[in-house]
Amino acid sequence: MCGINGLFSIGGTLPENTPEIISGMNKALHHRGPDDEGLHFDPSRGIALGHRRLSIIDLSVNGHQPMSDDSGNVIVFNGEIYNYKELRGKFLRHRFRTESDTEVLLHVLNTEDAGALESLNGMFAFAHFNITKNELLLARDRAGKKPIYYTHQNGIFAFSSEIKSLLTLPWITATPDDEAIYDFLTYNQLDAPATMFKGIFKLEPAGMIRVGTTGILEKRSWWNHTYTDLSYSSEKELSDRVFETLDRAVGYRMVSDVPVGAFLSGGVDSSAVVALMRNHSSGTIKTYSVGFEGQESYDERKYAERVARLFQTEHIEKCVSKDEIAAFLPDVVNAFDEPMADATCIPIWFISKLARDHGTIVVQTGDGADELFAGYSGWKKYHRYYPYFNFLKSLPGPLPKAIGLLSGLFDESSPAGEMIHRIGRRQQFFWGGAKAFKEKSKHDFLNKDWLNKINQPDSYRVIAKHHQAFDEMEKSSPWLNDIDRMCYMGFKFQIPNKYLYRMDRLGMAHSIEIRSPFLDPEMIRLALSMPSSLKVKKGEPKYILKKSLESMLPNDILYRKKMGFCVPLKEWAEDIMLDYVRENGSSFCSNTGIFSERGLNKQIEEISSGNKNYTNNLWTIYFLMSWFKRWI
Repeated sequence: MCGINGLFSIGGTLPENTPEIISGMNKALHHRGPDDEGLHFDPSRGIALGHRRLSIIDLSVNGHQPMSDDSGNVIVFNGEIYNYKELRGKFLRHRFRTESDTEVLLHVLNTEDAGALESLNGMFAFAHFNITKNELLLARDRAGKKPIYYTHQNGIFAFSSEIKSLLTLPWITATPDDEAIYDFLTYNQLDAPATMFKGIFKLEPAGMIRVGTTGILEKRSWWNHTYTDLSYSSEKELSDRVFETLDRAVGYRMVSDVPVGAFLSGGVDSSAVVALMRNHSSGTIKTYSVGFEGQESYDERKYAERVARLFQTEHIEKCVSKDEIAAFLPDVVNAFDEPMADATCIPIWFISKLARDHGTIVVQTGDGADELFAGYSGWKKYHRYYPYFNFLKSLPGPLPKAIGLLSGLFDESSPAGEMIHRIGRRQQFFWGGAKAFKEKSKHDFLNKDWLNKINQPDSYRVIAKHHQAFDEMEKSSPWLNDIDRMCYMGFKFQIPNKYLYRMDRLGMAHSIEIRSPFLDPEMIRLALSMPSSLKVKKGEPKYILKKSLESMLPNDILYRKKMGFCVPLKEWAEDIMLDYVRENGSSFCSNTGIFSERGLNKQIEEISSGNKNYTNNLWTIYFLMSWFKRWI
């Protein structure tokens, strides 16, 4: 796991002080790789690459990056290729100089170019410079576990693992993107290629860019999910396939030259990962949990302890206090140069620090299972209302629009009201976890002059492309239904932009690598194609996953009520956030022009009156204001 960055001249030359510039970019990424630093600079070809290393595989100096071969091809690589030994075995005539997956990746790319991407099982973001073609190839893994940001300004194509590194470039200005801010207020996250900065973009999951001396030559997806109509003779046959696929994925992610631990909440997904890790290791496995002092309804540690005893792990836990959260809140935006207002980042910060403090550099987690196997209880309301939505949407002529005219009679925060609003706007019902402000709410407190600068003031456009992609697949796979749609949206929108983004930033903030076996390519293919009738059966979410694990996990772990990785935000932090918004609200409104002061004060009044529905709104406003103060 590492930090990568680089510069490539488009039809010109790089600055003479390029080594110092790359050194500054590397310094901004020190937390991603505290073990080593590297630079490759070839002024004759206008290429400079930088790297910060967190040593996981081949801990020797042989794993140093940037890594080049005898021909002069060069790579900087962030991530892990779990099947690198299998790929290495295909090149028996090639003499490898190291035991690293980086050298295998370099050789595979030299041989197969972008065609090699399909063969990779791993999490990765890399830049590969082909000296013969004088071209730079950037690519990102299927799920979007590892990030790449890029910009093309002043005749230079620049890229990095994090935006904060790009902001060190003397020709880059931190200019906020108004449309991105508008969308962030609905989703609490941003979908690729958008970032909060004008002119800076992030590469999509499974995206690739080829850059030459004349500019960007190619930008496309190198992989897209396709559905398979699974044939099976029994439910057990499919549950066995789920178990075998997950077991293989966990085994792959045990590949490391340092010990591998796990985050353990005691829920189904993390418990399954720990159980299967024990299948692949007879040695010490460290597991980590966090809880909150005096907040039993947010504390799952007793379940984690039960699983730890069952699989004989060395279990380490921390009980977070209210004072610790209060001390952490002002610093949360330091990790997020791209804002992400999700309160779960608070426990993840503490559990990541706990792991690093106890010498664990690699951990496995259960991320991704809920989206792939329909595990969220909040999705039930959409599943219940989708038949009505589909019927009303399909009515002929102007009837759907006429129904939409009734939207003013309904509260948009209720399922029925949300459905009517969506029909009237000819939009899909499910917005993929948009938990912050509805469109009408935003227009109530945003500054009207600022709103007029937004090209299309409707955040549905952010997810419309994903719904359209699903609609196309539905034409050739008519068995797909609303549960499949929600799982697809979870995979394409929620997983990369929320769960993987926060894990990457918070793990890397403490220099630890986080691996997600549920997002193995084979598991993605199998889970998304799994019949929805087996994902939710008799009201039980993740039904087929739970059935597959019954031989390993007790029922009181498998079938207990889902709690989620939550934090007592309202109980412990509401006053802190309210005080901050009150103290800084007026100056924020005048300095940025985003909120109207009257509208912001109305939000404060609703929160102060005890309206529980506004807690997430407060977190969103607080995070945005703090983020602006830190980065803009």
